[in-house]
Amino acid sequence: MNRLLRSVGQSMQSVRLRVAPWLDKLMQWASGRELADRIDFAADAEWARLQQHPARPRLFILSSLGLLFSALAWAALAEIDEVARGEGKVVPSFQNQHIQSLDGGIVEQILVREGQKVAQNQLLLRIDSTRAESSLQENRAQYLALQAKAARLRALANAQAFEMPEVVLRDAPEAARQETALFHSRQTELNASLSIARAQRGQRQQELTEVRARLEQAEQHFRLVQQEWEVTVPLKASGAVSEVDLMRLERDVARARGERDAARAQTARLQASIGEAARKIEEVELSFRNAASSELSEVMARLDSLSAGHIALQDKVRVTEVRAPVAGEIKRLYLNTVGSVVQPGKDIVELVPAEDALLVEARVSPRDIAFIHPGQAARLRFTAYDHTVYGALDGEVREISADSLSDEKGLPYYLVKVRTRTPAGDKRKAWRIIPGMVVEVDIVTGHKSILSYLTKPILRAKTESLTER
Repeated sequence: MNRLLRSVGQSMQSVRLRVAPWLDKLMQWASGRELADRIDFAADAEWARLQQHPARPRLFILSSLGLLFSALAWAALAEIDEVARGEGKVVPSFQNQHIQSLDGGIVEQILVREGQKVAQNQLLLRIDSTRAESSLQENRAQYLALQAKAARLRALANAQAFEMPEVVLRDAPEAARQETALFHSRQTELNASLSIARAQRGQRQQELTEVRARLEQAEQHFRLVQQEWEVTVPLKASGAVSEVDLMRLERDVARARGERDAARAQTARLQASIGEAARKIEEVELSFRNAASSELSEVMARLDSLSAGHIALQDKVRVTEVRAPVAGEIKRLYLNTVGSVVQPGKDIVELVPAEDALLVEARVSPRDIAFIHPGQAARLRFTAYDHTVYGALDGEVREISADSLSDEKGLPYYLVKVRTRTPAGDKRKAWRIIPGMVVEVDIVTGHKSILSYLTKPILRAKTESLTER
């Protein structure tokens, strides 16, 4: 920019040096009469001074230079919009809305009439919701009962304290009471089974204690009889002990050995029985926890199913209130009598939307598409109306086609959808804007100074000149 200003200044200085003599002569001629009148009353020296230093030419030149530099400063600072132009047409943005009922039912109340203007989400008519609400309440009751059951099974499966959910205590106290009682009953059954198994283990432990005492006695008796036999055997050779006595001792040794071995075998059996009783205790508790856990899984699956069904039933209750999806005017009521039967999927109301915004599809050249993106401001001028009289509508870029298209002549273009930002309902009625009208679209892609526009041809010529083949 500084280089450009220096270039412009040098050009102006050259022009001023060439034009200055002519301007001096012109100013002298223009001021000749006034000087002639003043010569009669001025001295020769004063007349010479006035001739050497004329005032008007200096003021004219200074004023011209001031205006020139002011114009350059204004051109450098003032900005105007940089736009990408396209041409398109108005397309329908909304079709007439045919409002239906998915589930049908009996008309309970009609709140609108044909020709009436309605707002978005305004209640139009109400369908009897008794069956839908009954199903919803039944679903809710089952859901709360299963929540109470799940809390009980969770406590039993994890051996935790039983805590009933607050929502069940508040909304289903009877289910909470029943599940609490069932929890205590099942806990009592478990404790009884565990008590029986523990008693059996205690009995086996008591028997083991007794058998161990007998075993110790049998081993001691066997040692004594064995010692007596060992002492008696040498006496047989001297005739001090008869053969009969020795045979009696051998019989006692055999009996004592049998009693000892029997006690040992019984001790092993009782130890195995005690181990089995301990495993039975574990099995009783594990089986109880597993059964509760398995039942809990089934209950959770049913809860998920009921939850999904609850959403569907809530929707059924909701759709019994037929509301306007958009603002508009009631064109037709297909049902006019309270108590009429609404067939599922049949039209109930036909609504003409009140389109406060227009939608324009414009064709934009591919060379401009790189600078266009959704959200940019646009100005819409309808060729059917003189924009100098009627003005233009402000719009906003909403969509840009993903790829280029081709027109009838095979020329590529991008399809850009622009919607008006401000409500256009009043102007649409006053101007009679209808689908198919041709629209000139100016999409604001940026801003440039006036000086940039003026110097753009010079810079382009400097860049592209003397490069042709």
